[in-house]
Amino acid sequence: MARNKEKIQELGDRKLVAEIEKLQNQIAREQDLDQNTLDLSDDNYIQGRILKAKYTFLYNEARHRGTRFSGITNAITQ
Repeated sequence: MARNKEKIQELGDRKLVAEIEKLQNQIAREQDLDQNTLDLSDDNYIQGRILKAKYTFLYNEARHRGTRFSGITNAITQ
């Protein structure tokens, strides 16, 4: 029974890390585009803030869960 719980937690951790990595990439792309944009619209600004809020929430959740990740990214080890 404990082994089953560990498998479920590991699966959840992998999904969480994957979502954090996806948000990191989206935020990086948004920042690159924002630097090259002369007139930043309110919609783009709001979307960027929402992405950062999602990232912060998921990052804090991963830290709270004690998620460990040994991949290339620095998603949890910032």
